[in-house]
Amino acid sequence: MAVVTISRQFGAGAWSLGKRLCERLGFELITEEVIDDLARKEKVSPDWLRAVEKEACSKLLSAISSVVSTGLFYRSPGLEEEGYERKRYIDFLSRVMHPMAERGGYVLVGRGAQFILRGHPKAVHIMLVGEYEDRVQFLIKTYQLSRSEAEASIKEKERQRSAVASNIFDLDINDLRLYHMVLNTSLIPLNWATEIVTGLVSKLLEKEVLPERTGRP
Repeated sequence: MAVVTISRQFGAGAWSLGKRLCERLGFELITEEVIDDLARKEKVSPDWLRAVEKEACSKLLSAISSVVSTGLFYRSPGLEEEGYERKRYIDFLSRVMHPMAERGGYVLVGRGAQFILRGHPKAVHIMLVGEYEDRVQFLIKTYQLSRSEAEASIKEKERQRSAVASNIFDLDINDLRLYHMVLNTSLIPLNWATEIVTGLVSKLLEKEVLPERTGRP
């Protein structure tokens, strides 16, 4: 079985697509709550995960050490604070996501899944984009936000999304070579996108293993 990762411009409908794919493929959608539960089992604070993502915008990762849970990772002598926090974050997500990829049957939205599982033979990476106004209207209609709230959410989430990719994973989230497919939900309705991705995953499942790819895992 495959695992699908979905990256997106905020408001392009990633969670909606993820839910539809799970219904069609019989996969499980990995929500933030699922990751939080797994973090607690690993004695890692969910608040720390969010703090890393937030503070990545300013590269001040060492400032969040006070909210870190102990028990899984240990500080290495001579390792800089910022590099330590970055490594802990990547190590935790790798411990969670790689077993999912090996088992297959999951859809992961965000949280750097396309970076963590880059090059994994069972991972299919999708990116959703959309026109700014369409994304604003999607958030207003889907989450009952005001226009100002929707615009503020897009601005903040896009800033964080880019910063996490650059400052934690040292990659460009908009590098199209990371993805098997990029879909513009301003031009392709979500029901079409669901059919397209389902078809791609089904074809790849017929081969039992995805084509071998080069690049860092």
